[in-house]
Amino acid sequence: MVGLLSLKDLGWSDQYAAQVAGDRDLKLQPARVVAIHKGACDVSNGERVRPAKMTGRLRHRAQSRSDYPTVGDWVLVKDFSVGEFGRVERVLERGSVLRRKSAGRTSREQLVAANLDRVFIVQGVGAGFSLKRIERYLVMVNESGIEPIIILTKRDLLEADACVEVEELVKSHLPGVRVLLMSNETGEGLAAAVELFEPKLTCCVIGVSGAGKSTLLNRVLGEDRLFTLPVRESDGKGVHSTTWRELITLENGGHVIDTPGMRELGNMEAESGIGETFEDIQDLAAGCRFSDCAHVKTEGCTVIEAVETGALPQERYDHYVRLMSEAALFSAGMIEKQGQDRRLARFRRSFLEGRAKSEDEG
Repeated sequence: MVGLLSLKDLGWSDQYAAQVAGDRDLKLQPARVVAIHKGACDVSNGERVRPAKMTGRLRHRAQSRSDYPTVGDWVLVKDFSVGEFGRVERVLERGSVLRRKSAGRTSREQLVAANLDRVFIVQGVGAGFSLKRIERYLVMVNESGIEPIIILTKRDLLEADACVEVEELVKSHLPGVRVLLMSNETGEGLAAAVELFEPKLTCCVIGVSGAGKSTLLNRVLGEDRLFTLPVRESDGKGVHSTTWRELITLENGGHVIDTPGMRELGNMEAESGIGETFEDIQDLAAGCRFSDCAHVKTEGCTVIEAVETGALPQERYDHYVRLMSEAALFSAGMIEKQGQDRRLARFRRSFLEGRAKSEDEG
């Protein structure tokens, strides 16, 4: 078992230290959020893990749930060593944040993890393989400005020629993205995958349930699932639940954030991420003679011509159009939601002012 850690071991850097200013901040304990639970989180200063809750002040100032702490965040905590719970007073500005649309028909976003350097997109090559799903994950990662790596698991389920075919398919559709083919069962390609969890980097592993994500993490961590986070004082246990998002520090000093399998994945307002993922289509669009072209059913459009001649696969184009449409709908939904929030705020102010006036007159 690795010994105690320092803030620097957890990823603390000048980027976050520069945000700690003023007497109030200096009296607070910097800590990293290592697990998220309903209504609370676990935070660590390297030496200890403590449960913590947001202060009323932080909740009041939050514009949305995106301003709440998420796993990987750096926060400033009051009463870190006092009482049953510490109190999170402030979330420091994030270096990066991975987010997705909440499940269902709402236009809300859900934070997955913060302050990431690298994201592993895990997809099995057997039954259920979906290039479109990989593209969706890649859009989400590219939108966040985080380095993506695609890990194709379960290579033992296919013949060697079929594995090569799938790997080449992914590489040809997603040029410039690292792709690794491996098997959790036979161990083929495992060593190369483990090396990608580098010291000092904070990585995140995402993928649908059953893709081999948890098995891969077990291989990276070792059979005993070695954690370097200290034991939590409140119950004498470590942070072991895979039901919650959690940050694990590896033996080599790297960090990995485990996330539950995502049953539904929305891409929100992610036009820059879509553009980076579909760079070939963006290059075609840049040469279109129509400056305001939507590249949908437009005669003379460079993109449409590429589809008609076979230079751009129809399936890839169709998925691009669908993702762009979803991003536009999400944007419209967010605008509508913001309008509703403003109307509700005005109603509350009017109600409180009216009640105060009635009390004065009474």
